[in-house]
Amino acid sequence: MMRARLETDSVPGSRLHTCGKLDLVIVVCLVTTNTLAKLHDGKKERHLKIIAIGDNVVDLYPADKKMFLGGHAANTAAFATMMGLDSAYLGTFGNDARSDFARRTLIELGVDLSHSLQYDGPNAFTTMKITTGKRHQTVGEPVQELQLSRDDIAYINTFDLVYLNNESGADAFLSAITAPTIYDFSTIDDDRIFKKIAPQIDLAYLSGKAKSDDDVEALCRRVAAAGCQRVVCSRGLRGSAALVADMMSWQQALGVKAVDALGAGDAYITCFAATLYSSQKPTLDAKVSESLSHAAKFASAQVQLPGSFGHGATLIA
Repeated sequence: MMRARLETDSVPGSRLHTCGKLDLVIVVCLVTTNTLAKLHDGKKERHLKIIAIGDNVVDLYPADKKMFLGGHAANTAAFATMMGLDSAYLGTFGNDARSDFARRTLIELGVDLSHSLQYDGPNAFTTMKITTGKRHQTVGEPVQELQLSRDDIAYINTFDLVYLNNESGADAFLSAITAPTIYDFSTIDDDRIFKKIAPQIDLAYLSGKAKSDDDVEALCRRVAAAGCQRVVCSRGLRGSAALVADMMSWQQALGVKAVDALGAGDAYITCFAATLYSSQKPTLDAKVSESLSHAAKFASAQVQLPGSFGHGATLIA
């Protein structure tokens, strides 16, 4: 299968549909988070730089005749730009009309795609169906395998934060990444994987929606024991928790009514990490508390948008 570097100067197709009044939900949250997405190098202030590596997936909603961009890594890159970070995405795109939509979405948001690859074939997509209030997701085309070159690694290491997940296909490159790394384990609960990955990362993210408080703390401590001293776990309406430097902290959920919960975890970890690594609070305890609070607000705003973050288009069947 032929692969090539992306040409990002122009992408065919019409501009994206915005979400109208729903965009204001994100704007309200960004008034607080945008001030945190900055670093202070001496006297010079600059935006935090984050790169998300891995999956992008076009989510099809046939009942609504809409499609939205998704995929954990693509979502993370999109949320980062919404927070005011300098953001890049490194992954693979197809060369069909859905791929044009996926690339156009990220480009219009301001995400750098300069190191992403394009292959000859359909872009990854899933089909979403809602029955009795529950979302059912069917994979139509899987994400293509990602290969990183030496130039890619050098580029990745220029960022302040690097995001990977268990579906990125980039675990083999972790040892070469020197920048602080966020790793999304999702629902994985496997000590063998924790022991392999945790010593090579700086912040671990877990999804523990169905777990009790005791089970969440035990899970976080297992990941910490495996080698990562910063662990955060989100649980939807049950709130979230963080274990940082052996200190356990808890955050209540805000209890908003969700339009679409897809991408909520990605919104949460993006905001938590950006806040934690750029916070000017004087103590680690205060930094973690601030990070949990802002992440809860940001994720609560996100679930009030359709798809992962709005910006949908007419369905391409």
